[in-house]
This record gives sequence, structure tokens and C-alpha cells, in this order.
Amino acid sequence: MKIVFVADNVDGEKSGGVVSTRRFIDYFKKSDDLTVISSGKPEDNKIVFPAFYIPFAKQQMQAMDFLFVWPDKKILAEAIKEADLVHIQFPFFLGYQALKIARKMNKPVVFGFHVQPENLMWNIGLDYEWLNSFLYRFFIRTFYNKADLVLSPSEFGKKMLEKFSLQVPIEIVSNGLPEQFKPRQCIKEPEFEDKFVILMVGRLAKEKRHDLVMQAIKQSRFKDKIQLVVTGQGALRAELIDLGNTLPNPAFFEYVSQEKLISLFNSADLFIHASEIELEGMAVLEAIGCGLPALISDAEHSASAQFALNDDFLFSAGNLESLTIKMDYWIEHETELKESKVAYLEKAQDYTFDASAQHARSLYKELVKKHNAA
Repeated sequence: MKIVFVADNVDGEKSGGVVSTRRFIDYFKKSDDLTVISSGKPEDNKIVFPAFYIPFAKQQMQAMDFLFVWPDKKILAEAIKEADLVHIQFPFFLGYQALKIARKMNKPVVFGFHVQPENLMWNIGLDYEWLNSFLYRFFIRTFYNKADLVLSPSEFGKKMLEKFSLQVPIEIVSNGLPEQFKPRQCIKEPEFEDKFVILMVGRLAKEKRHDLVMQAIKQSRFKDKIQLVVTGQGALRAELIDLGNTLPNPAFFEYVSQEKLISLFNSADLFIHASEIELEGMAVLEAIGCGLPALISDAEHSASAQFALNDDFLFSAGNLESLTIKMDYWIEHETELKESKVAYLEKAQDYTFDASAQHARSLYKELVKKHNAA
């Protein structure tokens, strides 16, 4: 197939959505004639347009690995003209123009659902339910309902779009677990040998609730034993480091390579995912893929609870007491915690990346076949 893949950002590393986009692009490059339309670094079969930020929100957008692309319509049309199918990943200016051109040329269009209105609004301090609802309806009316097919990374995402009147077919395609996220023989850093290591992974942003986890550690019966390790970048870095320094064992902050991250997944004792907004939760999936047990928020606007082994690994979203009780339980029952690794590994096998990519490709082929037969 000749696929045109449209995504504002394919080079960033802070956002799970961007990391996932790059993985799918690299997969399709091996099997199909793929042209990427994006911003960033030039490469083979990639058309690069300039990126821009909204002036009053530039700092927040950069912290979120989030940008807009302003396309040259003529170049965009030339690229789409020969396509069998157009995949659009984000509902912004670039996606709007690509959708408009593809519809005019009668090309099949697949849209990815990777932008949660709640995520956008939280990061600019506008957490209003009515505004989130407005944005869902706006995105659906302007983008998703004009596609032939929408791909959601989770059942939660599918239900949210259907709740706000999505009228086109939608399929679930997980971001997937790459094969390198698997159990390895790794040992703790020497300074952490006698500590219970809790790992948090992801952007240092408000909705990830690092603050809640640190407050729980302060209240824990085992606070002198706990070592919190936090990986990621984001706007709240300086603020969170200051807060982490108030713990009995100051939190360890580091932005790590994938290799080091896999080592941390394989040497930590417990993964905590307190995020209140998540369309799937790639970090949780990668953690359990390495056999690291995960304690997860049951947040209303998050899909991550799907990865919890049972209710003992869930805590009430934003609830300090609930998190502290569950965290202390697992520290006190380390043998039971270690025994859960096998079940978590089994659960992770339902989400392999190759299976996700093959599923997406089969949906592409079916759509192209239908379109050509019409």
C-alpha cells in the first residue's frame, strides 16, 4: 500500500503519543510505501513543514512535546494525490488540511485518537467539564466524523468518542508493547540496595500526580525505607525536585535512555501510576511487560486501570489515604508482591506491539479494498 502518514510531531520523546507514532511509522516503513508528513528532522520519505507554538502557551506546549505544523497546501496535495490511504494522527491545523484534501480527492482516511481534551486543558489550567465536553464535540464534528475509520488505543477512548456522538466505525488498536520491554536480570543501584524502590515514569505534568505519590510516601509507615525514582521531563521538574527533596530519602530524578528505563523496570519493587488522564498508559504497559507490579489510579478520565491485576492494585484517584494504604500494604507484603510478577507478565502479552501494528495494517488493507470496490 502507498500510505501517507500525517502527524505534527514524530521526533519527540516526552509524549507517549509521539513515541507510539514513531514506532508505528518505523513498522509500516518495512512493509509499505510510506510517506511521512510532519515537522522536525529531514529523513527519507518524509516531507517536513515548519512548526509553530501559540505564543501565550509556548512553554506549556514545549513541556508537553506538543506543537502545531503549518503545511504548504500544494505540497500536501501532491503527496496525498498518489496515496492509497491517508492516516492522520492529530486533530490540528496540519490534520485539518490533510483531511480536507484527502476528502476532496476521495481518498480513504483513518484518524488516530491520541489527543484527550482533558489533557490539553489541565496543562493550561482550565479544568472545566463543560469545556472538555465542548472540545470532544468539536474534534468529533470537525475531524473524526469525517474519517472512514477511527483508531482508539483503548476501550475507554472508544467509549468517550461514542459518548459524544462519534458516527463512523471505530476500532481499538493498542499502542502496543515492544519486544524489548521484557524481564532481564538487573540489580538495583548500589545506593538503593536496602531500599524499597518505587518507580514513576512519564512527563512531569500536573495530571500525572507526582505530588500525590510524594505526599503518600511522607505519610507511609515505611517512609524511611522508600526510595522514589522519577524519570521524565516536563514543566513541573524544578517544583517536583524541590518537593522530592523533602522526603526522608530524597527522590531521585533522571531523564533516562530506553536501555536504562528497561533496567529500572527490572530492578524496582513497585510501579505507581497516579495519572488522572490517560488514553491508554504506555508506561504502565511497559512496566508490567518487564514484570514490574503496578499500583494504578482508578481515575474516571484514564484507561490505565485496565492493566491492574485486581482491585488490590487500584487506588481511588486523587485520594491520599487510599494510595497510602494500598502502597503500605504492598511494602508490607513483598513476597505476595513478587509473586504477582508472573500474572502481570501474562497480562502484558495481550498487548504486543507486533500484534497491534498487524491489526492496524489489516484494517488499512480492508479499508482500501472496500474503497477500490466501491
